[in-house]
Amino acid sequence: MSIQIRYTNDNSATLYSDIFKECYHSTAGAVTESFHVFIDAGLRALNRKKIKVFEAGFGTGLNAFLSFQEAKKRDLIIDYTAIELYPPEKPILEKLSQTYPFLSDISIFQAMHQTDWNQDTKISESFSLTRILDNLLTASIGEEYDLVYFDAFSPDAQPELWTEEVFKKMFNAMSPGGLLTTYCAKGTVRRNMQKAGFVIERLPGLPPKREMLRAGR
Repeated sequence: MSIQIRYTNDNSATLYSDIFKECYHSTAGAVTESFHVFIDAGLRALNRKKIKVFEAGFGTGLNAFLSFQEAKKRDLIIDYTAIELYPPEKPILEKLSQTYPFLSDISIFQAMHQTDWNQDTKISESFSLTRILDNLLTASIGEEYDLVYFDAFSPDAQPELWTEEVFKKMFNAMSPGGLLTTYCAKGTVRRNMQKAGFVIERLPGLPPKREMLRAGR
């Protein structure tokens, strides 16, 4: 899989996939988007100190890294599980980490990518990480997740991951009162979430996107 580093409008870097013809994050700002969609609208919206997170699309690991920093800041305990079918190679991730000198704990970002696949690893006393190397469509995933970061490539690039069946799988894996957040607000995606049982909120998106979605179980 051919991957390139590209800089975004907030001067943070992301990766571009030649297979999916998309960047891993918004070109409006990689770090800004992750904060807006997953930290602000997700992690900070849950009034819980112990949180089980499931991420659909580990990608660069940026969402996990920012969640670690949020846990450290707010004294949270996070059990983080992420699934990824097309992991970037270590050399490109090492180069990517060198573009994040403005973020503290960058050694943690690097350590996350050194964990063994399919094994629970303690990153710190308050943050554990399990990276699953598998296909979301066929993988068996745990239950009782409090928060789902749905961060797959867009419905145009990976339509098979934005279906009612996949969202039903997410719904069944979540705890009562849990939240799912995603950058995508496409009408078909919203309707598929509703068919799966979610209650949908439309929230302001990261410009130029007008909206994003937060789904409650």
